[in-house]
Amino acid sequence: MSLALLAGGVRGYCGFGFAMLLALGLMLFMPPIQAVPLALLLDLVTSLGLWRRALRNADWPCLRPLLLGMALATGLGVWLLASVPAAPMRIVVALLAMSGAVALLCQRDVASPGHGAQRRDMALGAGGLSGLCMTLASSGGPPLMLYLLYRRMPPLAMRATAIIFFVASSSASLLGLGLAGALHASTWHWAAWLLLPALLGNALGQWRFERAPPRSLKFSVAPLLIALSLWVLLREALA
Repeated sequence: MSLALLAGGVRGYCGFGFAMLLALGLMLFMPPIQAVPLALLLDLVTSLGLWRRALRNADWPCLRPLLLGMALATGLGVWLLASVPAAPMRIVVALLAMSGAVALLCQRDVASPGHGAQRRDMALGAGGLSGLCMTLASSGGPPLMLYLLYRRMPPLAMRATAIIFFVASSSASLLGLGLAGALHASTWHWAAWLLLPALLGNALGQWRFERAPPRSLKFSVAPLLIALSLWVLLREALA
């Protein structure tokens, strides 16, 4: 419940990171095939209060090719999650989250790319990689945020674009996982327990964002992801 509160606060403030943080923590107690659908379900439900403002402030010309790339990659992520054993999948998830966090920390401010085919290709690739990581490991945040940071998008538009993208990505991933038989009664049971602290964290993060928006997302989420990833990898090594 404390983990759900923390993850909700991070997403309410930054616009992303909920499913990734929650899935990494939950994998200390359950296999990835249970942790990832639970994290995605809570991510979708707790984002309901953020949709209205996000729809108004999102960068839709940027968002459309991102969503197309995500839709094309989601099926592959569902197949991999259902096929790979639990122990290797925990390691894969932790490494994906850690590499994404390190990439966020190392990302530099660069000139915004021009308008044209190259930008659309980059958006398709970023959306596809983010959608694959989202379904496979709830770790779709770093690929998307790296692309949005590269676009030098204002914090308000970046946060809104991320919220809409992950609403769509979580919905597509849950649909695929449901068809693959990965949503069980225990998923709904755990979701009921964790919903209130996640919503409370989300509200607190939203309240904080409206009073002091982050100047940079690099140092608000990446250290948490690195710490949790190291925790999961250490646990697997000791096991």
